[in-house]
Amino acid sequence: MSVLLNKPNLFIVGMPKCGTTSLYNSLRQHPDIFMSAFKEPHYFGKDLTRLNNLYFQKEEEYLKLFTTKQKISIIGETSPHYLFSHSAPQEIIKFNPSSKIIILLRNPTDLVYSLYLQYLYSGNENELNISKSLELEENRKKGENLPPDIDLVEKIFYKTYIFKMPGQIKRYLKIFGESAVKILLLEDLIQDMEGTFKEILLFLEVDSNFKPDFELKNPYKTFRNKFIRNWIKKLSPKFGELRNKFTTKPLGVMKYIENLNTKYPQKEPLDPVIKLKLDKDFYPVIKELEIIINRNLSTWYKNN
Repeated sequence: MSVLLNKPNLFIVGMPKCGTTSLYNSLRQHPDIFMSAFKEPHYFGKDLTRLNNLYFQKEEEYLKLFTTKQKISIIGETSPHYLFSHSAPQEIIKFNPSSKIIILLRNPTDLVYSLYLQYLYSGNENELNISKSLELEENRKKGENLPPDIDLVEKIFYKTYIFKMPGQIKRYLKIFGESAVKILLLEDLIQDMEGTFKEILLFLEVDSNFKPDFELKNPYKTFRNKFIRNWIKKLSPKFGELRNKFTTKPLGVMKYIENLNTKYPQKEPLDPVIKLKLDKDFYPVIKELEIIINRNLSTWYKNN
């Protein structure tokens, strides 16, 4: 049977730690939707600073991610830092003018804390104190004090990411048009996963009666052994380069080792002093988001 090389027309552009993994896993179960097996290729966004050869930068290799044996109406991928990139929306629409965009959001303070813990786990962050990490942000934007094994530098621009969010969302809405952009909250998935998923399928114009096995994924986790974590981080790009000579599909070897080295403890709450400071800093962002997405977000700030 011949295979088809497809141009993706669905992009989940962000934000990370907002339910993107759960949505990705639900969408790829749908018979009319194909999601790339390599979950976060981050091909677009030429202004993002990629290191360690982890992501796809050649169009030929990128398109191989979307090889199918039959015609599929929705071909998609999930790269949650496209929302951080100024150039990504223009690059995407130039690549495929009929693209649809999905954006997932959550309380900014909760997001920053979750991102910090995730990157500490993955090796993209090496500062053990979140307050110190936030203080280092401006220096890191100058290329200083970067974690040695970071793969995408913008990942640790925590507050900058939040402050850029309203402008970036408006940019996507302007370039693609409101009818081609779907904006949801993490709370939508938590409170009504089935109804929210049906809403997304209607947006994508595929069979909206399909019901996948829903599961909210990506809980808080940490590593068992730091040496093994660092070994995985250093070896993964080289292993990926070797694998890509034969297939673009993940083989699961490094993921298997990573899972063995992972534990799921109870997450410690964010220090109240840091939380109060972030809540105050992000309040204007939330108020601006309320206007842009036309939703009441008072649950994100009413207890401040």
